[in-house]
Amino acid sequence: MTGYTPDEKLRLQQLRELRRRWLKDQELSPREPVLPPRKPWPLEGFWNNFLRDGAPWKNVKTPYAIVDSKPRIFPGDVILETGEVIPPMKDFPDQHH
Repeated sequence: MTGYTPDEKLRLQQLRELRRRWLKDQELSPREPVLPPRKPWPLEGFWNNFLRDGAPWKNVKTPYAIVDSKPRIFPGDVILETGEVIPPMKDFPDQHH
């Protein structure tokens, strides 16, 4: 004698129907506002335009990011300003470096 009685089956069916209706009522249509419209503050238009992705000030390239590193100097190189030749390195056979 397993299973539900006819009254229990009817009650479960009614509960299922009510749950489905309730869930369907919870869905909002695109036209249905969730919150009341808020009043924009005076400078909001300026800031929205200023902070958008395509704003002109964001496309400005500044030279501050360009970094010149000094060229390495090796033995035998000539310094252009003075004409000095870099002498060869000394050999240190007794040291590890």
